Amino acid sequence: MKPCDHAAMRLKLLLSVLSLLAFVSCAGKEVADKIPELYWPLPPERPRIKFVDIIAGSGDIEARFRKIRQFFFGEDLDANFQKPFGIAVRKGRLYVSDIGMVHYLDFGRGVYKRIGESDLRVPTGIALSEDRIFVADAAKKKIFVYDLNGQFIAFFGGKELDTPAGLALDEQRGRLIVSDSHKNKIMVYGLDGALLSSFGETGHAPGALYIPYGVTVDKDGRIYVVDSGNFRVQIFDEKGSFLKVVGEIGTSPGNFARPKGVALDSDGHIYVLDAAFGNFQIFDMDGNVLLAVGRTGTDPAEFVLPSSISIDEKDQIYIVDQVNKRVQIFQYLREGT
Repeated sequence: MKPCDHAAMRLKLLLSVLSLLAFVSCAGKEVADKIPELYWPLPPERPRIKFVDIIAGSGDIEARFRKIRQFFFGEDLDANFQKPFGIAVRKGRLYVSDIGMVHYLDFGRGVYKRIGESDLRVPTGIALSEDRIFVADAAKKKIFVYDLNGQFIAFFGGKELDTPAGLALDEQRGRLIVSDSHKNKIMVYGLDGALLSSFGETGHAPGALYIPYGVTVDKDGRIYVVDSGNFRVQIFDEKGSFLKVVGEIGTSPGNFARPKGVALDSDGHIYVLDAAFGNFQIFDMDGNVLLAVGRTGTDPAEFVLPSSISIDEKDQIYIVDQVNKRVQIFQYLREGT
């Protein structure tokens, strides 16, 4: 081949790459242009919650990378959600449990991976530490542990667990909190998998549980449990003693019909996800309702059977919109932002 032929080929390849980059850039702009400006509450009140984005799978973070990779290497890395359930996010790392796997998405690096495909059957809750991923599996009655690269480390549970649902990491005290939705108990493990304690019994009185799902922990070690079958959130101290009830059955603000997930922002507000209402409600630390966001539907800020909620260190709110097969992202706007 003549030198001029080599030069022509290099020029052709360069033009092709530049054309591809322009196409990807325009595609990214089209997606950005479709993001609506939505705030809650409405003016003239100061906005507290802002809609940010929707994620439907790996393509939403790899759009700029995948086209280039396919052009050179023929790779197809796309993977959409099938039946997402649990969610956890930490420092830009997003984990979503799905049928037989956990999706791992890293926005900063444009990375997508599948975790646990050879281990998991019905993964539910997820919790993240600085160097570990904890995944509950309702079918296998176990908690699976992986490193940040998705490599299997260990599992525990089995004997004392029936249907593990929600997970919450109390890193300060070295504890993993697990809700068991069939046993109606909260199990407290060490991060090495040793069972430390448990609390709860089946019932409807304060402190009793009926189909607990989501759990979270605050900086003082208080444990917040979505007591779904009793249409409320219960708050316990770090030893499992009952403290307070938030919400009750009903259709008014502050009531629940099918609560599923719970999370806390940096100001200590309590966010409760309701699958029947298709929304999340925000309560202050005294249990007073402040705001409701969302409704049933398929548009942005609308949900069909939302199943899990997580809030990151930047107060971004991630919600699994299960039937719509997507994750919706919102931002809590603190005072002064």
